Amino acid sequence: MTSNPTSISTMAGPSRSPTSGTSKEGSGGQSLWNEILGSADRQKGLGRKNVVLLSERHHGRTHLLAQLSQINTKRRKGPGPNGTAGGSGGSSKAQGLRKGLALGYEVVDVNEGDEDSTPPLSIFYPPSSHPSLLRLVPSALPPKSLSDTAVVIVLDWTRPSSMVRELVTWLSWVDQWAPQSAQPGEVEDLRERLQAHIQHYSEPSSSSLAGASATYAGDGEVLPLGPGSLTLNQSGVPIVVVCTKADLMDTVGDSVGMKGGGWEERTDWVQQVLRTICLAHGASLFYTASTQPTAYALLRNYLLHRLYSPPPSTSTSADPKAHAAISRFPFPYRANVLDRDAVMVPAGWDSWGKINVLREGFEPNRVGKAWEVSLGRAKSGDEAEDAAEGLENLWVEMIPDTERGPRPANTHGVLTTAEPEQSFLSRQLDILTKDPNRDPRQSFRHAAATVVGPMGGSEGLNLPAVEKVMAEMEGMEKGEELKEKFARLGRKESSRGTTGPLSPTGSGPSGSGSSSALPNEALHNFFQGLLANRGKTTGTPTQTKTNGADGK
Repeated sequence: MTSNPTSISTMAGPSRSPTSGTSKEGSGGQSLWNEILGSADRQKGLGRKNVVLLSERHHGRTHLLAQLSQINTKRRKGPGPNGTAGGSGGSSKAQGLRKGLALGYEVVDVNEGDEDSTPPLSIFYPPSSHPSLLRLVPSALPPKSLSDTAVVIVLDWTRPSSMVRELVTWLSWVDQWAPQSAQPGEVEDLRERLQAHIQHYSEPSSSSLAGASATYAGDGEVLPLGPGSLTLNQSGVPIVVVCTKADLMDTVGDSVGMKGGGWEERTDWVQQVLRTICLAHGASLFYTASTQPTAYALLRNYLLHRLYSPPPSTSTSADPKAHAAISRFPFPYRANVLDRDAVMVPAGWDSWGKINVLREGFEPNRVGKAWEVSLGRAKSGDEAEDAAEGLENLWVEMIPDTERGPRPANTHGVLTTAEPEQSFLSRQLDILTKDPNRDPRQSFRHAAATVVGPMGGSEGLNLPAVEKVMAEMEGMEKGEELKEKFARLGRKESSRGTTGPLSPTGSGPSGSGSSSALPNEALHNFFQGLLANRGKTTGTPTQTKTNGADGK
């Protein structure tokens, strides 16, 4: 069944007027059909829009998608299909099933009520920047949908050292993908629309609540683009740069040993660099944080505004559908660059002068040229260093490495080969054989050879502890031989008597054997002499005292 749009608009008028009781049944059916056809006509005017979400792994992409989906889900009433509020049951299970896919797909409901029917927002996202995954994006998008597509690039504030590298990767891919997916003349049209959006942008005042006047200055005379504005992005695709986990930027400063004003100055410098890059591409900049839930609502509203609201032109006022889209998806919010965890810079608001206001000493011209050098190297594939200064050089000087060393590109392919056990033991045996001092048994032998002290009697130099250790390490046979040797030495010293000199350096009556006497034998003789002399001196007074008593 086909119908003329003009006839639909004509028939829709009487349906809003009150009907009489006599024709209640007929007018009721006519009103129902008018509402159905009008809804279909509005749905045709607001077609399906797409978002390509580009993010590396573990950058908060899952949380960002959940927040964008739950904003509208929370407004619904009644239990969902699984008994949960808002129909969100089973979302965690669905997220688990989506893990490991080569290309992710998410649907965000745009409807805020039942009065209008708008197709949901389709979000396509590759898991990472691997070239094999990025090749799937053009084939997954609907054909001839470049004009209805926006790009969102996600960066992670807990890894600020990789921001520039990721931006180079994603923006160079966008510049390559968009012209290949465009229809003849579509790129020039998108470029003109983006330029018109930037030139007609006007910051809303505090009294602006809705409508096109909240965002655009009107169809009058506009000024040319400022320095550094829209110098890149020849395809004209709307781009939004989102920096997640902005509430953790101070924690990153603590981890790298930078606190206070020094780290805050560097984070402001990062914001100035990101704003300079977004200004060159005609892109927007948003900071999101778990402590700022309103940031996700602003991001969602801005995406809908950029996708469904065409820029002002001479045909906008004559097109009722375009005018209805502007009035339905306005963005009456002012830019914010002072809150470090809730930065919001819409496209068309920023300039080099506003960037310099944040902190003095910044050179947007130098940063812009360095960015063009880095982007040109990525497109040409020439990574060789030349005289031109790239943005990576400036970034390394200001932002320390926060990734704890380089990460392997493919962790599953890294293999570690262990040395065989027998080879390890053989190598250790060779080391012990070449260096006898490493043998622990030598320490016990050295201790047994240098023992000093009063050790007399039949046991001589008998050391039970040493004998036990030596017996365990060399065997019982060697332990018995050592014990017998010590006993023989003790008997020899006992039979020699105590007639020798008491000097520890002496060796006997004749001094000819002093050079060959062992130090332990000399010490043994010395202490034996002391003990014998002590026994003689203690026995004499007792004998004299006894004799005196008998005389009396």
